Amino acid sequence: MSDVSAIGLGKMGAALATTLLSSGRSVTVWNRSADKAAALLEAGATLAPSPNAAIAASPVSITCVKTHATTTELLRPLGAALAGKTIIDLSTGGAKEAEELVAMLLAAGARWQIGMINAYPSGIGKPETAILCAGPAEVWAAHGDVVRTLGGASAHVGTEPAAIPGLFAAMFTARQGFMFGLIYGGAVCRKAGLPMEAFAAQVPVTFGMAKNYADLFMRSVPTQSYDDAGATVAVYLAALDDALSTFEATGTTDALPRLMRDLAARGVAEGYAAKELTALVEMLAKD
Repeated sequence: MSDVSAIGLGKMGAALATTLLSSGRSVTVWNRSADKAAALLEAGATLAPSPNAAIAASPVSITCVKTHATTTELLRPLGAALAGKTIIDLSTGGAKEAEELVAMLLAAGARWQIGMINAYPSGIGKPETAILCAGPAEVWAAHGDVVRTLGGASAHVGTEPAAIPGLFAAMFTARQGFMFGLIYGGAVCRKAGLPMEAFAAQVPVTFGMAKNYADLFMRSVPTQSYDDAGATVAVYLAALDDALSTFEATGTTDALPRLMRDLAARGVAEGYAAKELTALVEMLAKD
């Protein structure tokens, strides 16, 4: 029996298997296209002829395929062969897919972790790389060392199947929110006749404000401390009204600033006027 099985040998899966081998662990691998395992076999891995054989070969298996749904499709036929095994799924997907995968694994008697890799394949095995996992705490306690081999900054961040898809959605929304903000900002500047170079020159200033916003978020939301606000929801509403009026006056598409303004207005109407803007987390979470 090997220490770990690696199922899925794309660029990321191959990097995971290579790092496990480099750590001194015995590794069984499986991939739909067996030719992708050639380099790993030369490095000492054992090729399983089927997913069933790969799962049977090790107490813990790391799956890294297209999506959680792909993992479910791949493993569901194994049925009772999953009993007593631990599956660490590092595929991608939404909350519903993660929940369906975990339900299938639990019904088969398997243990589970859902993980998100915050790195390119070249980062696997590095001390600063984080693979964030959610699942039963006792499963993380038993196999977290395997994940930390793949990324030294890896951590257990939750217990629900939807936790990791939720974290991905939150991080993606925050990052892309900044980009789409720049896109809308560029459009209104173009309409207002401002040279785009002048707008672009202010982006570093905005980066500085983003750090302040991050600090405020970390200071207020985890502890739900929204009083004694530096800038209240009401203050933000007034500023958003001013910004929206400029979008309207210049005839610029305003879906994003209007959404922001309407959320602030709703916050004021629902009693958050004197709170920090971050208190809107609580308002939206109640929906």
